[in-house]
Amino acid sequence: MNVLIIGCGKVGSRLADILCQFGHDVSIIALKRESFDLLSDDFSGFTIQGVPIDLDILRQAGIEGCDAIAAVTEDDNTNIMVCQIAREIFNVPKIIARIFDPLREDIFSRFDIQSVCPTNITVSSVYAMLTNRTQTRHITVGNEVMSVSTMKAPHEVWGKTVAEAARYLQPESLIAIVDETGEITMAVDILLNPSTQRTISSSDKLLVSTDIR
Repeated sequence: MNVLIIGCGKVGSRLADILCQFGHDVSIIALKRESFDLLSDDFSGFTIQGVPIDLDILRQAGIEGCDAIAAVTEDDNTNIMVCQIAREIFNVPKIIARIFDPLREDIFSRFDIQSVCPTNITVSSVYAMLTNRTQTRHITVGNEVMSVSTMKAPHEVWGKTVAEAARYLQPESLIAIVDETGEITMAVDILLNPSTQRTISSSDKLLVSTDIR
């Protein structure tokens, strides 16, 4: 895959190094030449210094032949502008942006451009820790990002049916119940089959998801 990265900070440089390690063709643009010092000695891609929204700089970096672009500078406006240029002028097939402002991320997702919001992800992770969630993961499905975590069954749902527990946990979605032996029961199987009997016990763990858009 031919990937163009915009921004060579901690995220951009790390992403560039990983993509190169896996055999992808990588070009990376940075405003300042010293930013490239963050790249590892094994980086085998191309570095281009210049203003990321300059069409000539983007062409020099190979945007016309790239398969994907990742705009991960520290500035939301720059990332948004680069992605709009990539979409409207160069028809890049896959476009991803880092957006710090959650409100902007919500608007941006409507343009069918994938985005990652560190603010939302941090809030979700800290919330999970504060509420004793474990094994928190973030999963991208289309343009949506979900936080998936495991939690001990709260005492308020002990003895309740799966349907009652699912209602109590809203706005989180109950995905599955894991009993003390490690057996997993999918919540949807029980909810769609009224004849199935299952109540929540104090030893159960619950797998829940939250939309963090």
